[in-house]
Amino acid sequence: MLKTNRSLSRGLRILRAFNDLPQPTLTELAKRVDLTKATCLRFLQTLQDEGYLDCDESLKRYQLRPLVLELGYAALTSMSLPVVAGPEMQALADRTGGAVNLAVLDGHEVVIVGRHVAHAEKSRLVTMNLHVGMRLPAHCTAMGRVLIGATHPDVRAFVATMPLEKLTPKTLVNRPRLVKAIIDAAERGYEVVEDQLSLGYGAVGIPLVTPRGQKFALTVSFTTSAYTYPKIVKELLPALNEAAGQLARLLAAK
Repeated sequence: MLKTNRSLSRGLRILRAFNDLPQPTLTELAKRVDLTKATCLRFLQTLQDEGYLDCDESLKRYQLRPLVLELGYAALTSMSLPVVAGPEMQALADRTGGAVNLAVLDGHEVVIVGRHVAHAEKSRLVTMNLHVGMRLPAHCTAMGRVLIGATHPDVRAFVATMPLEKLTPKTLVNRPRLVKAIIDAAERGYEVVEDQLSLGYGAVGIPLVTPRGQKFALTVSFTTSAYTYPKIVKELLPALNEAAGQLARLLAAK
């Protein structure tokens, strides 16, 4: 059996910590990744030497350097769809006045691999502060539910293993009801969630499968005060399906 490289694993854990700690101190990082300060400092020095981190000596805080973006761009390029989808996602965001997300399923979470927000002159909705690379619980997002339904034949078994955190008073954490919601979404081809991840926000999402078999979720977010369920189905869902169809044609032509 091959052994994992602990040094590489620890270095990657440190880099991932910057998702939640944009400019952490040594103490904050060491605590987040569960390392001693001395051990953490050695990894930080190596990452600095390689050009991935910088340290503000006056504040004693670390920050990522642009070289890190090369890793992200390489990942996105290898996935193909996030790169191709950019212009179509931006057009959809401008058309709806909100935000459009592209995500993949990773374990019990979704990872945002593409995000576009309506340009200022076309923005009509307040959007959540999300970004590419952010991880969200799959159970309370439209993108997560459609991806579970598209990826796991035994939804009940998968949901049985999920940690179900109640992020708002309305977050669905009843497992049988969640299983039914995911199966229903898979059968109708889309999912709508409201007030599940954060009060006042919702999203409608559909699965998107590339010719290479990669599975993504494409979603349009909205503020619940601006959209009723019938209005979502009448206005947002057709625009979402139209964008997905255009993306499918682009990918097929590659």
